[in-house]
Amino acid sequence: MGKNHLSQNIKKLRLFKHMSQQEFSSLFDVKRGTLGSYEEGRAEPKLEFLIKLAEYFKLKIDDIVRSDLTVNKIANFNPPKENTTLPQEISTELEKIHSRIGALELLIKRTRNNE
Repeated sequence: MGKNHLSQNIKKLRLFKHMSQQEFSSLFDVKRGTLGSYEEGRAEPKLEFLIKLAEYFKLKIDDIVRSDLTVNKIANFNPPKENTTLPQEISTELEKIHSRIGALELLIKRTRNNE
């Protein structure tokens, strides 16, 4: 159940930062092969690794383990509520950013489907 999301989410988090497995594993003090095992679902990460991951990305461990993380969630992007009025410049920039995030999510889905 959560294992599938967990392995996919670990890989998504690494790709979000445009890091190789070696760079990402060094950042979180695990071996590259261990990280590969986590991403492939062949091994489950230790709690210490999950805590470091959650703190670094400012996410809840539960979200990393149980949900299908989106780029918006990883980036901690919360669009303004509908009834909030923003200056036009800010609103336009937010629309551009949201569009780019959507494109990144699509790219991640396509990459995942090609694996």
